[in-house]
Amino acid sequence: MRIFLTGASGFIGRHVAAELSNAGHQLTCLVRRAAPIQANPAIKYLVAEWLKPAQWLDQLADHEIVINCVGILRETRQASFQAVQTDVPIALFQAAAQHKLQKIIQISALGADVMAPQAFVRSKALADQALSQQAIPWVVLRPSFVYGSGSYSMQLFRRLARLPITPILGDGRYQVQPIHINDLVQAIKLCVEQQSITNCTIEAGGERMSFYQLLERLAASQGRSLRPWFVPNSLSQLLATIGTATSLGPINRAELSLLLQGNIADLSAFRRYFGFEPRPFQPHD
Repeated sequence: MRIFLTGASGFIGRHVAAELSNAGHQLTCLVRRAAPIQANPAIKYLVAEWLKPAQWLDQLADHEIVINCVGILRETRQASFQAVQTDVPIALFQAAAQHKLQKIIQISALGADVMAPQAFVRSKALADQALSQQAIPWVVLRPSFVYGSGSYSMQLFRRLARLPITPILGDGRYQVQPIHINDLVQAIKLCVEQQSITNCTIEAGGERMSFYQLLERLAASQGRSLRPWFVPNSLSQLLATIGTATSLGPINRAELSLLLQGNIADLSAFRRYFGFEPRPFQPHD
């Protein structure tokens, strides 16, 4: 297949590009900077600004499938959630429909909801909704947080777990369901290669556990015992308020709200469409 991959320089995008090129697919990877010297020679790299779609939208014409892996965790003055995760994706979807491509695969986020108070998941959901209204086959994948080689989130949690005292916001009982990058990439590959996987939204996650259990297992994998300090709610809220006001610090109000509400996937559609069970959590990966 001839595939146009956006967000190709990000954590998920890099793994998707490697897997699909190894499987013999032809990729055009949209990146912000010139590809490194050791980049895969079988991949065409297109250097352009995501937020300036006029620079690259016309390149869709020679492709059959679009995979959108673009996402940000925090807004900046130059890049809002609305622009990065709603407006430009919708322009991408419309262009793909105009060029009559065969399928669009959108990497969204678990918990995406157009009515959500948090702009991060709301902006993802608005793009998902717009995609479902396009006259072109589509798939929306909504993963929990993704871990594996190069994952920033897991590196952060691993560092937290080996501290002499590990701060834990709230009671640590809120649920998480991390999915390994290889399982997510395998699901994306199946979306590319199987025409029957179409016009559906699929949640993706791995083993279910509490955030406390996640840190406990990460500590054990490093030969340590977790020594938790449960941060009082008032202090957590203060840290989040400072993070929101300054764009600095470990967490902001929206991120705290998402963390405390948990992040759990319904894997019934995942099993039905992809035919495999995501692997148990592997703290060494």
